[in-house]
Amino acid sequence: MEEVIQVRNLYKLYRVGDETVRALDGVDFDIHQGEFCAIVGTSGSGKSTLLNMLAGLEKPTKGAIVIGGQHIEQLKEDELVAFRRQHVGFIFQSFHLMATMNAVENTALPLSFRGEDRKLRLKKANQMLDLVGLRKHKKHMPNQMSGGQQQRVGVARALVVDPKIIFADEPTGNLDSHTSEDVMKLMQQVVREQNKTLVMVTHDNHLATYADRIFHISDGKIIKIEEQDRKRKEKEDE
Repeated sequence: MEEVIQVRNLYKLYRVGDETVRALDGVDFDIHQGEFCAIVGTSGSGKSTLLNMLAGLEKPTKGAIVIGGQHIEQLKEDELVAFRRQHVGFIFQSFHLMATMNAVENTALPLSFRGEDRKLRLKKANQMLDLVGLRKHKKHMPNQMSGGQQQRVGVARALVVDPKIIFADEPTGNLDSHTSEDVMKLMQQVVREQNKTLVMVTHDNHLATYADRIFHISDGKIIKIEEQDRKRKEKEDE
């Protein structure tokens, strides 16, 4: 399988008073095309810092992050913006939907940043909302949708740019347990059917079992990588 993300000897150090905090302390791993990976850890473990590094939102103190053959730690800010716009989709904990836009308009928003024609933007957005099961909610405003429906719009918005990689930051953090399961199944389906690479950060060990592999992080180190293929198939067969 093609390696989409390669992380080598990654460090992120912060100065706090007289102390040096190692938010990431020598991290190494690969993630493959079409793989769903979960990064799991408690608050302060380094999981969010790691996600920010992978997305090019923070620079490492030391080490290499190669995505699609590009050393993103070497890119300038404008190059990183262009890289994210072309290759990355984001799913956030707090949905980040525009209150004045309906579901289709919210989904199409990233394409407007690329300067795509309005008609084409809306066509792609409609297709993505069909994919995530919101065919009947396309004209609904965010305040007319449940949390789960809003997060499905968030998934559609991440997919509409046809990203190589999707980064999800605690994507079910604002949802109840039943709705969380629905969103996780949707994300699993997207990875499988669209052959997307999905990297999710979560503190929830149960939700992490929907991933193919679980990266357990503690004190800035990957302490265990857990294969999940068998459990995933069991969930799919239920």
